[in-house]
Amino acid sequence: MGRQKTKVPEEPQDRLDTSLDPYPDTNYLAPCNKETVMVTLYGATNLPTCKDSSEPWPYVVVKTTSEEANNHSPQARTSVTSEPTRAPIWGDTVNVEIQAEDTGREDVTLKVMDSNKKEELVSYEIPIKYLRAFHPYHFELKKNEKEDEATAKTRLYATVVRKGSLLPRYIGYDHTALEVFLRGVNEPLVNNPSPMVVIARVVPSYTEFKARKARQDPASVGLPLTQVSFPISSPMTFDVPRVSQNGCPQLSKPGGPPEQPLWNQSFLFLGRDGATSFSEDTALVLEYYPSASMKSSEPWTLNQPLGVSVLPLKSHLYRKMLTGKGLKGLQVERLPIFDTNLKTINGEAPSVNLAFQLLSSERPENFLTPNNSKTLPTLNPKILDENLGAIRESWSVSSLDSSQEAEELQPRDVEMNNYRRAMQKMAEDILALRKQANILEEENRMLRSHLTQQSIEEEQNRAEEENLAVSMKQRLLLNELDMKRLRDRVQHLQNELIRKNDREKELLLLYQAQQPQAAQLRRYQDKLQKMKGLEDTVRHQEKVIEKMEQILEERLHERKEPAPSNRPQGKPIMDAFAPQGENLAMDLYSMLLAENTRLRTELEKNRQQSAPIILQQQALPDFLGGTSDKFSLLAKLEQAQSRILSLENQLEESARHWAREKQNLAIRLQEQQHGFGQSPNSIIVDQPNAGAAKDPQLPSKPEASLPSSDAKLIRPSNSQTEGSHPQKT
Repeated sequence: MGRQKTKVPEEPQDRLDTSLDPYPDTNYLAPCNKETVMVTLYGATNLPTCKDSSEPWPYVVVKTTSEEANNHSPQARTSVTSEPTRAPIWGDTVNVEIQAEDTGREDVTLKVMDSNKKEELVSYEIPIKYLRAFHPYHFELKKNEKEDEATAKTRLYATVVRKGSLLPRYIGYDHTALEVFLRGVNEPLVNNPSPMVVIARVVPSYTEFKARKARQDPASVGLPLTQVSFPISSPMTFDVPRVSQNGCPQLSKPGGPPEQPLWNQSFLFLGRDGATSFSEDTALVLEYYPSASMKSSEPWTLNQPLGVSVLPLKSHLYRKMLTGKGLKGLQVERLPIFDTNLKTINGEAPSVNLAFQLLSSERPENFLTPNNSKTLPTLNPKILDENLGAIRESWSVSSLDSSQEAEELQPRDVEMNNYRRAMQKMAEDILALRKQANILEEENRMLRSHLTQQSIEEEQNRAEEENLAVSMKQRLLLNELDMKRLRDRVQHLQNELIRKNDREKELLLLYQAQQPQAAQLRRYQDKLQKMKGLEDTVRHQEKVIEKMEQILEERLHERKEPAPSNRPQGKPIMDAFAPQGENLAMDLYSMLLAENTRLRTELEKNRQQSAPIILQQQALPDFLGGTSDKFSLLAKLEQAQSRILSLENQLEESARHWAREKQNLAIRLQEQQHGFGQSPNSIIVDQPNAGAAKDPQLPSKPEASLPSSDAKLIRPSNSQTEGSHPQKT
């Protein structure tokens, strides 16, 4: 796929001023079997910053989708701005050529790039197949806010023209296009500060156009824009009516210098805006605007023109153009600019030079240039009245006076005049029918636009309904998933609850089974506490016995001392029995010591035997073992219980018997101390009582504890003995 460009620098460079070029490119057709897309980039606003938040140095690269897919290096690009900015102004025109058979598949991509960091700031893709050939599209390109919020406020302003290799020919029309060649201003200006741009259009009814312009109709003021939002929702965005009441405006390049602007630029008007649209109210309208207005923050602020030039395109003007030799056209040397404040050095209103011709070939070769336009017949501008009335031509070649023509008229001329009047009437009827057809086509276009709008709205509503249905389905699926998850959770909780209930029942049964065992354990613990109390009592009694033994030993030492010589006279009998009393005391003492030793050994045995019982009782709380362990523990518990009962009974009996013996021994000891000795017979009688403690029928293992009540019996007996001593003495 070959392509060429109008302005293709090797690298981005500073923008060159092409406004002073006196011979711009006049190639309006693409090469054979190819199409050319001409893109004029005017400027942009609200460009995004670079990734590092710095101001960009922007330029635009124009490529096709095939070049983008093949990663071809871009050749069609604009210049780089002279300083970093987010609202650049370029004014450059680039061309991209593609094969004619690829237009249905190709798109034109406009990428705004940063020159320093080679970052892509924003891009737009325009489908070529939707563009009408040779129609100038003035675009305001933007992104949809839902698609890209970062570049939603960015605007790119450009004119796109799709050019073919042949001019289209419409059925019923003899000519293909009307070419208007604008040269420049005739006289130098004194109050023009900047170069000027021209908006040229052919309006079918200048009267109605003036009325709409007075009402400030946006379509008739300045350069109307076609807003295109990307992604493109409908191809009807690029629809163009066959007949436009405001014409198809075309924008020229800036003309300079400001003192006397020069353009040398052609405008092609095809179809009904071109060769056969001549009627009584059709006119060529040229509006002049300062190019400085395109360097503000918005490049399309073309609101108030500096002036307007109007050339009425009458039907007989069309006939005069056809009668010329060579090129079928005319030139106007001084077309006035009215409704303006511009002044020439002579203080008059300025005027412009222009030429126009009809093109009848589909691929014409003779376009107007500054040289060949001067050879066309000249239309005298003085015959143009202020109200744009009837045009009275004055040709540069000599013509006969009306009086001479009247004298030389022949009958054949009269017939020709009649024929011409008939043809003129027929032409007027045809023009009236065409005007009515234009009105009907305009109505049809409005109806089609309404129908298209309705279809778009229906599609949008259908899309919204589909989106709503999809969202509802998604929500339904999510709710179903939530319900399934909650159902599983409830099932899991129910299973957990059942397991907890079963566990609780098991624990209740176990608790009920443990209640009697716990009661028994408490009873056993109480008995153990009692046994501990008995042991304490026995220890206390041991201490008392030790003290009594000490007292006995002291008394024995006192007895072993020699008796005093001065004995009373009244007691000879006691002196006779003194050795026997001493022997008796020694026997009693030995008996008591033997009994105390036996009791201590019994206590030690009881302690050693009671230890495993306590350990078994400490192991009783383990109720969670097997059934056999429980039965063995219960059996051991019963054995321990019976053992404890028997030991308690033996301990009580031994304690009572020991207390009685101890009391008797204490009484005898006191009697011996005070001299109340007994006869030998009585002592022999009492000896079995002392030996009764050694009777094998008595319990051999008394418990090492003594009740507190028995301990109290000893003390009053001692007191009684001590109280009775004075009586005996």
